[in-house]
Amino acid sequence: MKKILCFHSITLIYAMTLSIVNLPGNWQRLQAQTLISTTKIKYTAPAVQEQPGEPKGRRKGGGSRGPCKQYETLTALVPITKTENKDLVWGNSASQTPTFWFSVPDKLTPNLPVEFVIQDEADNYVYQTKFNPPETPAGIVSLPVKPTLPLKTGKSYRWTFSIYCDPDKPSASVYVRGSMTQIALNSKLQKQLEAAKTPLGKAVIFAENGIWHDALTILGEQIQNSKNQNTEITLAWAELLKQVNLDNSASASIIQCCTPKQ
Repeated sequence: MKKILCFHSITLIYAMTLSIVNLPGNWQRLQAQTLISTTKIKYTAPAVQEQPGEPKGRRKGGGSRGPCKQYETLTALVPITKTENKDLVWGNSASQTPTFWFSVPDKLTPNLPVEFVIQDEADNYVYQTKFNPPETPAGIVSLPVKPTLPLKTGKSYRWTFSIYCDPDKPSASVYVRGSMTQIALNSKLQKQLEAAKTPLGKAVIFAENGIWHDALTILGEQIQNSKNQNTEITLAWAELLKQVNLDNSASASIIQCCTPKQ
């Protein structure tokens, strides 16, 4: 009798498993959960030495009136790092030509100039561009930059991204602001990156070593430039953003947009 009961129990469990898997959409969800569990991307926030007088930054555009209201949730895709005295909008970069990413909540048009500037610790401009973007739907846009002067290892740089919703009233612009520290890769990290066989592998290494801008850019460019969606890359992108409380931007589309004037 026990053997018969055992057989029926196993048969029932098997049948229930088949019915769950065969429900519409469940197989896709199971695959996604498996990929999430195997996508071992983990951002490890590095320690930051707070500079005297350094502004805490502004990750979200904030309340605005008039033509800027629809852009008030403009968001910089950068972590907020806690220090002893303040929360900094800040991340590390190992690239001399870093790319910055922003979630734009409404379409951009040629009538709305955008500006991006980078300043050193003495407020000197090392990069500045202002241009009229093409007609672009809401979504995530990237700004690749080529600073006019080499970025110095160990130095922090402040950046500001602005949308001039009313070109006649520059003070009415909506903006986000933060800082970036330039670092150099040590020999151990360089060897690890050279040994990584995939872009996702490189992104994982950058993330676990606290190099935010490089990790995010590798994933973003793979999504942006790929003709066929790579589920692993897309899930890693979303997971990385969620780890720094950017859940609202995790599912937004990456838009081909902006080529700033160098």
